[in-house]
Order: sequence, then C-alpha cells, then structure tokens
Amino acid sequence: MTAPSASPSRLRFRLDPWAAEYGAELPLVDPAATEAAAVDAEVERPLREWAAVPPGPGAEEPARIVFVDGVRRIEARVLAREGERVIPGAFGTYAVGAVVVEGERAAWGALRAGRVLALGGGASLPEPFVLDSGAAYVPVSTADDDPEAPVRRLQEEMRLAEETLGQEQSRTPGTLVVADGPLRFRDARGAAVGYVKRLFERHGVPLPTLAALAPGTRTPLIGIEGASFRRYTWFLRLASRGPADFDLAGIVRLEVAETVGLEEAKRLADGTARRLPGFAPSRTRDPRAPQNLLPIGALESRLRREMGDAALARRHIETALAREEA
Repeated sequence: MTAPSASPSRLRFRLDPWAAEYGAELPLVDPAATEAAAVDAEVERPLREWAAVPPGPGAEEPARIVFVDGVRRIEARVLAREGERVIPGAFGTYAVGAVVVEGERAAWGALRAGRVLALGGGASLPEPFVLDSGAAYVPVSTADDDPEAPVRRLQEEMRLAEETLGQEQSRTPGTLVVADGPLRFRDARGAAVGYVKRLFERHGVPLPTLAALAPGTRTPLIGIEGASFRRYTWFLRLASRGPADFDLAGIVRLEVAETVGLEEAKRLADGTARRLPGFAPSRTRDPRAPQNLLPIGALESRLRREMGDAALARRHIETALAREEA
C-alpha cells in the first residue's frame, strides 16, 4: 500500500465487519424530493378548470434527449477511534453518465466514476488513501457523526457529479436533459427537467385528478417554491396501470426551473408527455416499470460495470487496513 504512514494527524481505521449492504446501504431519500414547498396550483389554469392535458397537435418532440443518472456503492464501512470518540467512515465508489437519444438512435454519452473515503464528525485525511491496486479514495468529510452520515456524503458527491454532467449536456442547442431525480440546478443554457420516479408529495393535486390521467397526458403546471429555488412541476402518466395496481401506478413527476418562463415550461411539459411514454419498459423487462425508463435502466447497468467488482475492491481495502495495523 502506498498510503501515507500513520501519524498523530492521520486516523487509523478498522473495518466494520458487517457487510456493507446492511444499514448504511439502505436507499436514501434525496432531501430535494421532500423539501417543504409553497404551492401555486393555478399558474397554468384555474383549479376549477383542471383536467388531464394531452400534448397538442403542435407539441414539439425534443430533437435530442440526454438521460443523466448516477449510481453509488459502499465497499467497506470503517470506524476510527480518537480518544473516547468513535468516527464513522465508508469507502465508496460512484459513477455518473449519460445516454444520448437522437431520433431512433441511442448512444452512450460521457461516463465518469470517482472513489471517496467519506468521514463523519468533521474528520479528514491530508491526502487520498491509495491501495496496492492503484485505486485512490479521495477523503471527503461531513460534520454529522451518526453512522449513516458517510453514506449521505457519498450520495452528495454522486449528486454533485450528476449536476455537473447535466449542466454540461444542457448547453448543446436543441437538447433536453432528463436528470434522474429532483432537478438540482436552475441555471442552464439549454433545457433540463428533473425526473422523479417515486411520488413523495402530491403538492396539493387531488388524488382523483391524478388517478384520471390517461397514458401520455399530464396535469396542468404547478408552481412550487422550496428551500433551493422555484420550479414548475407537473405529473405525467407513462402507461396504463394493471388491474391490481394502485391508482397512481405509472405516474411520475417532472420539474423545471422557473427561470425558463411559463410558456417554455408548458412547451417542455407537452414535449415530455409526447416523448417519454415511448421509453417506458414492460414489467417483464424491469421490475420498476414503467417509471424506470429504458435509457435510465440501461445506464444504471453500464455504470455498475464501470465501478468494477465490489468484492475485489473490499478485499483490497481489507488488505490495506490490515497492513497498516501491522
């Protein structure tokens, strides 16, 4: 191992013997998905006139759609002692990437991966932790000291990488970026929408209104103002629900920064209603159908391959920690 030798300023980690997927690897909820928001349900039409909105005959289909997503993985959870203080940490890897769809053709876009050693309690290392394999884990820190804090910090690193990639892709003229999850950036030269697969909030939309949506139709736009920035949002049904499914099956929420303007937001909403249902997979292909769109599902699989073998990574980490102790 080529990691720096131990010193008073360097924490000495010990492996948490539990498998990484227990506890800290449980799915995390993005705070942006559930942040409290002031709602204006009448930005497009009065509430008394609400009905399902089909894309009009003049609705434009985006010429170029870029789907952006990311995945992350905990490879080993660790603990360090500093006097009576226990500091949680996690070795983790993330990968972000894009699928570019133009017409009927799809191609891989940019793919990026990173490794971090996320530490809680404000702890930090002076330089990357480098393994014999050459893998370097960049130290990052969070002030929180609960056991899940390092996992949240890794999630944040992944989301920041997604945000950077989404902003870069949105600058190409004629491009619509579909960013998996809530939209995290408002300043884009092109068009970008956040794609929320799971409905944490209905933002005041009556349940019967959502249940009545037919495939390829959307709700009128809603204005929401959360802690970060103001957005326009709408709900879209991708596909018909099964006979045993709940009323909201097959419905997703999309959002765009208010800075694009109301008319552009309506154009984007109509474009997504016309185009995105065509990417919905069948239940036999993806258990998260229809919300986990085909390009996003394919991208997730590719990104997991880009991260390499998890068991091998853990063995290298175990060897490094054991050698440092010796």
